[in-house]
Amino acid sequence: MRDIGRALLARGRRPVLWVCVLAMMFWIAVPLVAEPVRNRIINDVSYNVDAGELTIDVEFSFPVRYLRHFPPDSGDTLQIRLGVLGVSDVDRDLLVSRESARIPHELALPILDLSYEGDLPGGPYLTVRFTEPMEFSVKQNVDFRSLTIKVKLSNNEQE
Repeated sequence: MRDIGRALLARGRRPVLWVCVLAMMFWIAVPLVAEPVRNRIINDVSYNVDAGELTIDVEFSFPVRYLRHFPPDSGDTLQIRLGVLGVSDVDRDLLVSRESARIPHELALPILDLSYEGDLPGGPYLTVRFTEPMEFSVKQNVDFRSLTIKVKLSNNEQE
């Protein structure tokens, strides 16, 4: 009779044990899943002025490829055509959005606006609007998550 009681007691605990095991497996597995949803396209922008040149480094939240820019070397607006290399299905809606980066006014940079424009035909684009016509160049960085824009400053901006 004692053996039957133990068997019933053991059977009664098995469902609880399985629930605990499954809960622990779920608890361990959840942190291993990457969070695909991002709330920003432009991850970071840094500005550095040195030797009469402004360097703008733009870091994106997903891999991008620099395709081309217009105008070729100078103007008051720089429009950079981007190709998106990899983005999750969840993040795909972000690609057709619009986002502006903060311009630090305390640095007195010759920039009015720096924006990601995914909603323009032929886009997405990264667009930089300057306070006056500037000479510039654009290069893709090796990480495929950032671009570097070099802007030649006039004598007024260097001071």
